[in-house]
Amino acid sequence: MFASSWLILLFPLLGFIGLSWYGNRISRNLVGLVGCGTVGASFFMSLVTLSNLLFLPDEERVGHVQVLYQWISAGSFKLNLAILVDPLSVFMFLIVTGVGFVIHVYSLGYMHDDPEYSRFFAYLNLFIFSMLVLVAAADFFFLIVGWALVGLASYLLIGFWREKPSAVLAARKAFVMNVIGDVGMVIAALVIFESFGTLNFIDVFSAAPGAFRPNDDTILLITLLLLVGAFAKSAQLPLHTWLPDAMEGPTPVSALIHAATMVTAGVYLIARCHVLYELAPFTMYFIAGVGIITAVFAGSMALVQYDIKRVIAYSTMSQLGYMFLAMGIGVYSMGMFHLMTHAFFKALLFMAAGSVIHSLDGEQDIRNMGGLKKVMPITHATFLIGALALAGFPLTSGFFSKEAIIMSSYYADMGNIIFWVVAILAAGMTAFYIFRVYFYTFFGDLRNSQAHPHESPMIMIVPLLVLAGLALFGGVLAPWVDSFLAPVFGYTVVHHHDTVLETIAVIAGIGGIATAGLLYLVSKDRLSLFKEAIAPLYDLLFNKFYVDEIYDFLIVRPTKAIGAFLEQKGEREGIDFAVDKVAAQVKETSHIISLWQSGKVRAYALNMIVGVVTILMFVVFM
Repeated sequence: MFASSWLILLFPLLGFIGLSWYGNRISRNLVGLVGCGTVGASFFMSLVTLSNLLFLPDEERVGHVQVLYQWISAGSFKLNLAILVDPLSVFMFLIVTGVGFVIHVYSLGYMHDDPEYSRFFAYLNLFIFSMLVLVAAADFFFLIVGWALVGLASYLLIGFWREKPSAVLAARKAFVMNVIGDVGMVIAALVIFESFGTLNFIDVFSAAPGAFRPNDDTILLITLLLLVGAFAKSAQLPLHTWLPDAMEGPTPVSALIHAATMVTAGVYLIARCHVLYELAPFTMYFIAGVGIITAVFAGSMALVQYDIKRVIAYSTMSQLGYMFLAMGIGVYSMGMFHLMTHAFFKALLFMAAGSVIHSLDGEQDIRNMGGLKKVMPITHATFLIGALALAGFPLTSGFFSKEAIIMSSYYADMGNIIFWVVAILAAGMTAFYIFRVYFYTFFGDLRNSQAHPHESPMIMIVPLLVLAGLALFGGVLAPWVDSFLAPVFGYTVVHHHDTVLETIAVIAGIGGIATAGLLYLVSKDRLSLFKEAIAPLYDLLFNKFYVDEIYDFLIVRPTKAIGAFLEQKGEREGIDFAVDKVAAQVKETSHIISLWQSGKVRAYALNMIVGVVTILMFVVFM
């Protein structure tokens, strides 16, 4: 029934292969058609798979493994090339291919003049394929394969502009940070195989409850090791530093990383392995704690940044913190619903910001923007919708998903007042920093005299309008998401309602918007005084808590020093010296021996006689 689901993965793969081999030999129009068409076809097949799944009763929607062929068989161990089709994987298929398709179409306009046009779309197709492998995997082996491929694709796309040193460094940083997570994933898979004798999801999850007691040492080890991968991929503390720097890549790449691929992988991993995590309540609390701390930590840095894409990047870290909070307190479908709404409004915000950057010839500093409301009315309206959804303004999609998590942070079995208070604080900060960007960018006078802003072409505007509609009205899908994912998680999440707490959350969001308006519209002349009043705190936030500098001091410099020492003492004065000395001794010995090779017959005869006499004396006297 689900055999055609393989086409979801196959189409982007074919697009990547075709564009890699023939992209430079075909027209730009055909490149765009292949790049977008393959992802569009994958989205269509995702809809077909969804329809097939919906025809089944709830109890029959899980556990559909589609085996292409048996890849490895060694004793009792078998590894199949297979995908798992269930509500969770189909849910991710729709987000990855649907939002990914919109971003591909947007890229037709944004990257139109780039000389490496075909290479860009080849990499985009690879990114989509890699994420689909990750979410479709039926076992931990191919999950790790997809995990690594996503890291490779992000490296290629972040560093796409190879002539730009900052982009190359950012790509390297992202790759190295994610490799740390990959190591955790691989070790976790080895421990899982040692414990269960298989890597298959269905077998592992069915055996886990009978194999471990809650908070058993082994289950804690497995869940924490998996969490290393989740934290690295989803840019949670302390493995977060790569994500802001990843903004060096083209804006469509930023939208794809933040909305449809990569950073959502960590949330998906916890949702997929929820059976294991429910056996480790300590790890669950740790997930929730790190998530909510990351939400405030990232939000605080976004308050003072001036690069429009970096502010939105920090907002991604913060919103991912909400998703991790939801996973940590066990309301998985709420976390996945926020993942979906976040994909809508975050892709919208990045692409609207890209429209601004495109119009201002690459300018990303909001201090050099302003006055774009009248010049770019559609971009302005779509950015405003995205900002309202991010801020959780009532009736937007972000309101429904974020409000549900905030309420559950207090009322869920693993929730508490501390989680709720910090979540409210993060909500207020989110509203403030995104509207700070909004007011800086679209109000006042244009502060860049060299720019001639204009509205973006329709090929970029139409995707913005599509995402704006989803960001506005996507909240109506909340009941469907809960019921659709219930067979995977085993229950439907209870939505708690408390008028007082809900009102406080709304006030926090609206208060953040009002405060931003007061500071950046009404009292702009007092901003410098305000900055001086909180100068130490402002510098700390502006310099991102000096985390990069701390890592450089504690890890990078010592590692380089150790490497330099080993190179000098171990390699040059050790290995090289030993090899050179052996070579010198052989050379000296060869020189001495060569003295016997005089070429004179009399000398050779004398040597033979001496040799014979020596042997005879040895025989006679010994």
